[in-house]
Amino acid sequence: AKMKTDKQKELEKKYQFKTNYVVDIENFKNNILNKTAIPYQVEFQAPPRGKKICWLECPYCYGLSAKDTGERLEKERGLEILRQILDGGVKKIIFAGYATDPLNYKFIDNLVQVPLDYKQVMGFHTKAIKVSDRLIRLITNSELTPKSYFSTSVDAGSNETYNIVHGLPPQQGKIYEKVKKNLKKIILARNKSTSHLDVSATFLINSLNGNVSEVKNFIRDFKNIGVDAVRFTFPQSPRGYNQKTSDDPNIPNREEKDILKIELKELIEKENSSYYRVVFIDNDEILGIDDKERTLPCFSRWVFPSIGYDGYLS
Repeated sequence: AKMKTDKQKELEKKYQFKTNYVVDIENFKNNILNKTAIPYQVEFQAPPRGKKICWLECPYCYGLSAKDTGERLEKERGLEILRQILDGGVKKIIFAGYATDPLNYKFIDNLVQVPLDYKQVMGFHTKAIKVSDRLIRLITNSELTPKSYFSTSVDAGSNETYNIVHGLPPQQGKIYEKVKKNLKKIILARNKSTSHLDVSATFLINSLNGNVSEVKNFIRDFKNIGVDAVRFTFPQSPRGYNQKTSDDPNIPNREEKDILKIELKELIEKENSSYYRVVFIDNDEILGIDDKERTLPCFSRWVFPSIGYDGYLS
C-alpha cells in the first residue's frame, strides 16, 4: 500500500508541474551557449499509419493548426534516431503526438523496444484506442525503468459523451468501453509482474462532459480498473483555434471554468485519497495565463525537444 501511495504522490507532483528539472539555471544557460546541454527528455511523435493523422478529430486539439505536408518518418530511420538520442545521454523518452497518437503507428512496438533495451524511462500520452499484446508485454516488463508511465486521455464517462467530445457521431461505436478494456489489460499484466509502470487517466473538462454524473461515472470506472491516479483540468485554446460563437462548448472561458469547478469541487475532493489520487489542476488560473499568447523560443526547447512524425526536430 505504501508503494502505491508513493507512486501516486509522484504522479500528482508531475501533474502539478512541480518537478525541478533544472537545478542550476546559470550552469544550464552556459551549457546552452556552449552547445553542451543534454535534454532531460525527448518526445518522440510516432508517424501515423497513413494520410489520416489521428484516429479522432478532437475540436480542441492543439495540433489543428499544424500543416501536414505528407512526410512521414521511416521505420528504420526512426529506430536509428532513437538509438542516437539514447547514446547521447538522454534519460527519458516520451511517446506522444502533435495532432496524432503514438499508438496509431504500425511499428510502435519496435520503437518502444529501444528505450527498454537501454533501460531508460518511458512515458506515453495516448488515447489507448488500440493496444497490441506485444506492447502490453513490453511496458509491463519487470525490467522497465522506475518512473515510467502510461497516461491515457479519456475526457468522458460514457460512450456517447466520448464520441461527442472527440468530434465523432454520438452512436459511432463504444470507444469509451474499448479504452477501459485496454487499460484494464495493461493494469492486470502490470499487477502480475514487478513492473514499475504508473498508469493514469486524464479528463479535459468542458460544458459537453463537465456534469457531475459524467465525472462521477468516469472516476468510478477507472478506479475499478485500478489506475493509480486521475487528473482533471481544462483544455487550452489551441493556436489557430477560432471560437465559432461565444458559447462554443469545446473551450470554456474563465467564467465557465469557475462555474464548472464549483459544481465538481465537492465530488473530486470526496473521491481523492492517499490510496487513489483524484486531482484537479487549473494552472491557467494559478499562473494568470488565461487566453495569453505562449511565447517562444524559451528554455523548454532545450529541456523537452521533440521529434515530429515527419522526422523533424522541434
